[in-house]
Amino acid sequence: MDLLTQVDELIANAPDDPATVAAVQAIAPILYEEAQRYGQTVYYVLQTRDGQWQVITLEEQHPPHQQKNVIHAYGSQAMAQEACDEQVIPVPMPIIPLLFQLLAAEPVDSLMILEADGERGWEVGRESLLAQVRAILSAPPNIA
Repeated sequence: MDLLTQVDELIANAPDDPATVAAVQAIAPILYEEAQRYGQTVYYVLQTRDGQWQVITLEEQHPPHQQKNVIHAYGSQAMAQEACDEQVIPVPMPIIPLLFQLLAAEPVDSLMILEADGERGWEVGRESLLAQVRAILSAPPNIA
């Protein structure tokens, strides 16, 4: 599914409340722009049997040993399958809804996107994405 179709579906599936629909429409360009940076339109996320995303805590090896909670988004089902154990399953997730849900994933610091070639990857900081969303939602309406 291409990115524009994903954006259209995100807006169409927003709760039937004018304020929420307007907010989703306002942030959709941010999600679209972010999603264009990546090589695919669908990634595989590991989920527990009850539908929760698997969150991994990473810790720096050198002082100050900061921790970061991340979710991995794999570029292929095979890559995701290699990271599985009996407690999680790989689930295909279109990138636009994945980025949208990242905004609300409170304990998560970053989304780690790993491309199918196994050689490229990106980190999407949740706070960075939220800052862009807050800027759009707090801007005065454009009445032109």
